[in-house]
Amino acid sequence: MDRTELYLKTAFCCMACDGDIASEEVEKIKKMPHFSDMDIHQKLEDYIARLKGEGSLFLKKYLDEVKGASLTEEEECRLVDIAIKIIEVDQKVEYNEVAFFKKIRKRLKATDEVLLKAIPENPIVVDQISPEDYLLPDISDEDDLTLWNNTFM
Repeated sequence: MDRTELYLKTAFCCMACDGDIASEEVEKIKKMPHFSDMDIHQKLEDYIARLKGEGSLFLKKYLDEVKGASLTEEEECRLVDIAIKIIEVDQKVEYNEVAFFKKIRKRLKATDEVLLKAIPENPIVVDQISPEDYLLPDISDEDDLTLWNNTFM
């Protein structure tokens, strides 16, 4: 999988992990310059079908792809930037979204200090989550994705 597709899958998984694909999230993806050469609509339709078919296994496979991607520090920062922008664009940050982001973060090699610089400050977010909150340990350190099993059916 090339980097651009990994970035798109990152955006999709961050948008879908709360069980709701908001129109603001889709519009944000369409406006991101990283994806200007892709058929976004077709890719998203494919991801939706696969997510409905595989459930949380789709998310697990994505997390495995991140872990095996051998990203540079700059690429990891770009992935983090995309993820957070998608999580925050609808101006509601759900626990599932932050918990899923933390699963992504566990698979990145860059330090918290480096990644913190990649997290965009969004003062409009209703839930007032700070960039540091994304890097704090989660309540559960397990990689159990059963939380999402019933979300996509």
